[in-house]
Amino acid sequence: IVRRGGGLDKDKKVESEEIVVPTHESDLISALRSRMEEKVVHITTEAELEDFKASYKIVALGVIKAGWGVQADKTPEYRALIQAATIARGIVPVGYTDKRLSGYTGNAVKVFKRGKESEGGDVPLVEDGKALGRMIGAEAFPMVSAYDYLSRETFDRVGIPIIQFFGEDRETLKLAEEVARTYRGRLAVVRMAHQHYYMLEDYGREEVDAPGVGITDSWHWNSMKYGHNGEMTAESVKRTVDAYLAGTLPPSFKSERAPHPDDNERGKVQKVVKNTLDSVIGPSAAQDTLIMVYRPWMHTLHKARQTFGRVADAFGDVDGVAVAQLDVSANYFDASVWRGMKELEEDPCVYLCPKGGGGCKKYYGEVSQKDLFQFAAKNSRRVKEQWEGKVKPRLKAMKRRDQEAKEEAKKDSARRAMEYEEERGEFLKKAEAADEIEIAAGVTKRVAVKGNDKLPPPKQSDQVKVHYVGTLASNGNKFDSSRERGKPFKFTMGIGQVIPCWEKGVSSMVPGERAQLWCSYDQAYGERGMPPTIPEKSDLFFDIELVSAEKREVRPGGDEL
Repeated sequence: IVRRGGGLDKDKKVESEEIVVPTHESDLISALRSRMEEKVVHITTEAELEDFKASYKIVALGVIKAGWGVQADKTPEYRALIQAATIARGIVPVGYTDKRLSGYTGNAVKVFKRGKESEGGDVPLVEDGKALGRMIGAEAFPMVSAYDYLSRETFDRVGIPIIQFFGEDRETLKLAEEVARTYRGRLAVVRMAHQHYYMLEDYGREEVDAPGVGITDSWHWNSMKYGHNGEMTAESVKRTVDAYLAGTLPPSFKSERAPHPDDNERGKVQKVVKNTLDSVIGPSAAQDTLIMVYRPWMHTLHKARQTFGRVADAFGDVDGVAVAQLDVSANYFDASVWRGMKELEEDPCVYLCPKGGGGCKKYYGEVSQKDLFQFAAKNSRRVKEQWEGKVKPRLKAMKRRDQEAKEEAKKDSARRAMEYEEERGEFLKKAEAADEIEIAAGVTKRVAVKGNDKLPPPKQSDQVKVHYVGTLASNGNKFDSSRERGKPFKFTMGIGQVIPCWEKGVSSMVPGERAQLWCSYDQAYGERGMPPTIPEKSDLFFDIELVSAEKREVRPGGDEL
């Protein structure tokens, strides 16, 4: 919705607003109408009041009792009502009257649901507009709301904290209702279904700990969380909520399970979690720590992890220096510690945290081995002092080991290529004897080995593993082979990670099936090809085997990207 004031003058301020589109047409019409009227509708007659109550499913009426000689719209209560109406706009339409309509007297806010007064009683007409907005906005929801996206958006817009009840048993629901009645208008109460128990991780708990209770300032992924650690009784939960409202409840922090000390092997990247972070950044830190802070979906994470692993190996003999990593999607992200790391950072960030604390220094630049060595030597006296005696010899040993591994891999690749050539004739014989199946325009297959018919073909978002050998249809030259590498290729269906021919061909296969896939150039690498191995306008053959297909777990509302 875009509102323009004073005509279409470009210099005039334009106010815009988004609406989460409701399910029903009538709700959308009400939402649009509420934006077209004044923020607070002045109601002066019984007829206007009845029309206002009948026009929406829920409305709020501020009854203002102004003093002698004072207009209602000049009072602090009216100003608070304006602010509250701005917060609740599109959720609860707000009106006001300074008349004695239907016997109402001020100062109070009457809430009407489907034309009838709310059973929850009047909302006090306080002079704090934000608090009033929260109380009015809360009236738009049931006493205990079921968790969904719309409630998330609306509670955050109103600015009301949320009490989350994790549990679907009768006792937990009764407890939620009792707590909701006590704190109506001050906090929202939301019931979390079984599929949302993973959110207990935000409170440093696990799914198996349900039933449980937590309080969050908002639904924002990094908002402060406060877990209830007492009994699941009304008295105990209310003590926790009262402490939260008083500002005395200590926060809870999302943290993965701490690794066993024996898991932190020298020469390896150590895993750090929120509950062990003080050993890296606090006064008790016994070493300098080069740490990578990341989220699993970051673009360059795979390459950065490989580089970090080699740096950790190089520092394996260095005393007083550790190399570590922290996943801030699974652990609380403290922006005051990881300064310079943006909320929506696309790449991993690296810091050097000194022994004894005192603040971590951020590394700027590409995560390369050479640059990380220079950064560490510049900011860690221990790395600099032990470079010649311990790091350099370790690097030479790593280089020898890499060369040996490379030569061994070359031999293995040659051996696997020879083995494949020996069986290729049998595969081609079976494929040529099989019927040609047209999967789509420009995509055909011949099944050489049938798979497990009891298993379904992969669907969109499934993770699949395939073995393949790719050849040019024009001359049979091989351009790529996972079999020579000795490792299946893994990808996710339906997100554009592979050529169209593979999407269509693999989706027609079942696990265990091996087929010859023919791809016309327009279903493969197009007119340009993929120089130098695949010329322009090249049709291709693939010997492809679907090794496995697994559903990818997606948590509703979880790691929203």
